[in-house]
Amino acid sequence: MIRIRRGKAATAALAIVSGSLCVMPPTAHAQRGPIFELQPGIAVSDFVSVPQGTVTNTAFSLRFATRFPTGFKWLTPIAGAVLLPYGSTENTVRNTDAPTLFVGNVFPLLSQARTDGWVSMEVPLLIAHSPGAGPSGNVRDYGRDLVIVPTVYFHLGARALGEFGAVWSRLNLFVQLEQIVTPNKDPATGNRDFFNPIATIGLSLTIGAPGN
Repeated sequence: MIRIRRGKAATAALAIVSGSLCVMPPTAHAQRGPIFELQPGIAVSDFVSVPQGTVTNTAFSLRFATRFPTGFKWLTPIAGAVLLPYGSTENTVRNTDAPTLFVGNVFPLLSQARTDGWVSMEVPLLIAHSPGAGPSGNVRDYGRDLVIVPTVYFHLGARALGEFGAVWSRLNLFVQLEQIVTPNKDPATGNRDFFNPIATIGLSLTIGAPGN
């Protein structure tokens, strides 16, 4: 796989996040304001339904995201980027430090209010612009896929670490599965694998959340 230069990729990621902020309706922006997220973690890929000739991969993952809350429960646009700054443990197609850029919407499943503030669940549905992705035969460095990312947040900061300061109170633990909804056919079998997720566990630091 051909890698793109980091400087250009980072600039593209920033442009997408900034551009999304600029096009948001003024009422939504004034009502809540954006929420920024920094999410370092460990990502594990190809641990379920492992493609032939591929091995399980792990990598340090760094995710940046910006949410734009609106007055509607089911409408929370999100944009950001994910990268593996040190590559992965195995030399496969996933071993790249080029970022994945994404934009989409977050659908809530379980609110903090229903778990006494401890746990929340959501399902972001994203269009991901990733290295080596896209339809079969794509010769470009990048391609697009539709991705679903079920995520569980454990709000340990707000419930157990608030006494250590405001920053600690915004710290959460998250677990997520990232699954491509538009997978390509396997060249050998002609089948599509609809369950070969990337699992990530890590910490999430939010800035600008309501009430903080």
